[in-house]
Amino acid sequence: MPFISLASKPQAPISYDITTPERGDEQSQVLVVFINGLGIPAASWRPVVSIMQASNGPHKPQMLTYDRFGQGATTARDPLDEQAGKEPGYGHDFVDATKDLHELLQAVVPHDTTSRRLILVAASIGVHLARLYAQHYPQQVAGLLILDSNIGNQELSDLWPNAQAPGFDPKDVVADDCTLEQYLQVSAKLPKIFNSDVKSPEGLDRRNVKRLLPEPGAPKLTGPDGRGVWLTVVGHDPEAFADESLKMMMIPRSLSMRFSNPWVQHDSKTCTWLTLLRNSGWNKYNEGLLGLTDADRSRGVVLASGCGHFIQKDNPAFVATQLEELLERVMSSK
Repeated sequence: MPFISLASKPQAPISYDITTPERGDEQSQVLVVFINGLGIPAASWRPVVSIMQASNGPHKPQMLTYDRFGQGATTARDPLDEQAGKEPGYGHDFVDATKDLHELLQAVVPHDTTSRRLILVAASIGVHLARLYAQHYPQQVAGLLILDSNIGNQELSDLWPNAQAPGFDPKDVVADDCTLEQYLQVSAKLPKIFNSDVKSPEGLDRRNVKRLLPEPGAPKLTGPDGRGVWLTVVGHDPEAFADESLKMMMIPRSLSMRFSNPWVQHDSKTCTWLTLLRNSGWNKYNEGLLGLTDADRSRGVVLASGCGHFIQKDNPAFVATQLEELLERVMSSK
């Protein structure tokens, strides 16, 4: 992958990769930018990019992947991290990373932005960057594909019962696969892994995310035509997420299904959860994200069957299909 230095940070090269379609015309007017979460780097998008390149679909956009400072192939640290008074691990925040992305686009694709349709594909905390980009640079983003956004306005641990709170009832957490002792252990370690004040290897300070994005559906994001952006919101499969959480962090499945992904009814014969509770847990946040655009420019929340949190890793073909459908909506709105 090539490297490029931002004008404001010439001493710290960023790793990126851009693919350009063989044919030009309208396709050269579309740029798809993939924005990483914290867990996996730009390399995770390569299967999606390859599928898009091999597709027989009518739209062949340019596609850009990149690693932020301190992530993946970008070994350089953000120079802001070295400023006096900065606490290690809290050197730069979402606003800084948003400005870096804008500067990167100006350097890599230095064309007239008024004639280019920009589509952002973002995963996990990358969704916060995509939202801030569309918010700070209005009418530049035509489409937004959200892949299992991190919950930005509360901590994941807030979805779980507080064992120290008055009225806590052990019966609410104990299940066939979970004792009270297990719950106390898991609920104690959850904030240490996922809370926004946890330091990340790349040094991205996430502590102000609740102030930057207090509501999932506000402010509305405006596209190039003055209306809302074209939007697709994808959520993880609760069953796959529960399996992933058990495998990676030893979180009992019942806890994921009750609190992170609440479902109404469990069918003991088929061992499946039957009805998704739209107004609770992660599902409520995904539903709220639909408010980022006009009602006729979103599809409702799409569940990625068989996928945990890292949807582009678990099913790149699914992501490519969602992107092609979004491309079609964007290009048909000329």
